[in-house]
Amino acid sequence: MARSGYVARIREKIDRDLLMLHAVSIFVFDAAGRFLIAQPRGADTWITIGGGVEPDEAPADAAVREFWEETGAIVRPTRVLGVFGGPEMRITYSNGDLVAYTSTAFEAELVSGDLAADGEELQALRWTAPAEVALLPMMDGMRYVVESALAARNAGETQFRQATWAPPAK
Repeated sequence: MARSGYVARIREKIDRDLLMLHAVSIFVFDAAGRFLIAQPRGADTWITIGGGVEPDEAPADAAVREFWEETGAIVRPTRVLGVFGGPEMRITYSNGDLVAYTSTAFEAELVSGDLAADGEELQALRWTAPAEVALLPMMDGMRYVVESALAARNAGETQFRQATWAPPAK
């Protein structure tokens, strides 16, 4: 995953300490109900297409930009499938960087372009039936996003973890 200049500047100050970032995931479906999933370059796991939201960038714009950067195609976000965070979304990268993500998952429609993995961040794209997700190798946080977003789409609702926080007892 390419590191943005924004994140690089923060890392100069905080080194590998915990950094909270906002990200987007994009779910594009074909006529058969399969969704497009990607394999990062040099990895055996599968991920959604997406990435970080830059400063002052709207999440929907980040979704369009990230999809184009990674696949060469243009999408139009049509609805939010869910907003995800919590312990499942904490990642320690191979270089030791610790990140906690809040991610917005968008359903989107393909507008134009020929789909192809960019070869830089992604090595492969594939259409995947929701029933195949359990068989694919994924990091825990990614599986949480994918399974929750697919469930939200099936239910026609937006998925998020219900609040459990309460003020301290007096």
